[in-house]
Amino acid sequence: MKTNIPEYSVSQFSRSIKLIIEDAFGYIRIKGEISNFKKSSAGHLYFNLKENDSLISAVCFKNNASLINFAVADGLEICASGKITTFEGRSNYQIIVDKLEISGIGAILEMLEKRRQKLLNEGLFDIKHKKKIPFFPKIIGVITSETGAVIEDIKVRVSSRCPSHILIYPSAVQGEKAVNEIIAGLNYFNKLKNNRPDVIIIARGGGSFEDLLPFNDEQLIRAVFKSEIPIVSAIGHETDNSLLDLVADLRAPTPTASVELITPILSDLKSNLLFYEEKINFLSKNFIEQKKINLINIQKYIFDPRKILSNLEDKFLFNLNKIIYLIDKNFKDSYQKIKNIKIDINNFNDKIKFLEQKNNYLFENISSKIFNEINQKKISFDNISKSLKSLHYKETLNRGYAIIKSKNSQLLTSASEIKNNHKILIEMFDGELPAETIDLKLN
Repeated sequence: MKTNIPEYSVSQFSRSIKLIIEDAFGYIRIKGEISNFKKSSAGHLYFNLKENDSLISAVCFKNNASLINFAVADGLEICASGKITTFEGRSNYQIIVDKLEISGIGAILEMLEKRRQKLLNEGLFDIKHKKKIPFFPKIIGVITSETGAVIEDIKVRVSSRCPSHILIYPSAVQGEKAVNEIIAGLNYFNKLKNNRPDVIIIARGGGSFEDLLPFNDEQLIRAVFKSEIPIVSAIGHETDNSLLDLVADLRAPTPTASVELITPILSDLKSNLLFYEEKINFLSKNFIEQKKINLINIQKYIFDPRKILSNLEDKFLFNLNKIIYLIDKNFKDSYQKIKNIKIDINNFNDKIKFLEQKNNYLFENISSKIFNEINQKKISFDNISKSLKSLHYKETLNRGYAIIKSKNSQLLTSASEIKNNHKILIEMFDGELPAETIDLKLN
């Protein structure tokens, strides 16, 4: 069957698409958000440009990538300039980027805020992780550009304040290379065995918002957080802010101020040492003089042990003689009292008989009174018992009366409490009878 529809082979159609796309678009600018960013060991950049659900692949080769003056990262909104090309073998297309430009400050700020919030939630900015800056760092590591005013200002300021040794690790402080070189500097200083810095300053002078972007890079922030050596952030001017300021152990408003924050002034130290030396001398002399006075005062209360022993011996002998005298006197007095005691045996026996008779009389008198009292109490008790017995309700029942109770054994005292067809109990003298009310008639 013949038709007017043209027929292509797969390679012919792919080549036709390639020619159409490349001829139609040629050199263009595409605006979008970077995602899935990767950098090869050779220096080429691979990423996607996306907008909502749309996606296009992009590549920026080493020569053009080295010209980019800001850190490329996921989430950054940019304008990519380049040529559209297709691969016939896979029937897909991409843009080969010659130039990357940041699309807008607002987009970067939004990206940085998301990054800040993410790192904040992970705890990288918590004050509990901040390392203490040493009071007098002997070695100061500085990561900055080896050319420019920043490093010279730091050298001059250190030399004017205190004789600390400076180790410089030269690094780019803007552009694509900055992040990797600063991280390399951190790793270098942390791995040193000898002459390891006591503190590290990451410094650069002022610059544009784009120039300072490397100091907001997530990889750099994490590297600073992992550093075993305290980090001082000294980026830009006092009004400049970066994520590095938040993760660093100390933030300095300027590179020069960073030296002032971590180093003491040598002249002040000398003055303080002189003051403390004089104070120590004064206190030590005063202490010794005070101790001398104390010793003199203590000597007043120190006696010769031989005198103390002699006094004790005298007191002992005195007390011993006194005890002997008192014992002898007591013995003699007691003996004399015994001799003076005369007992009349007859009189003694008469007294015993008299007391014995008196006791017998008292015993008989008391016994009689007790017996009479018991008889009276018994008679009174019997009378009370008879009265209680006669008043008991059983005695009333014994005279022919009865008590009506409910089935729950509750006493019924009024006819109004009794209803027809109710079960009741009739208690008599010798027991209870169950009953039921029938045709009850009440007045």
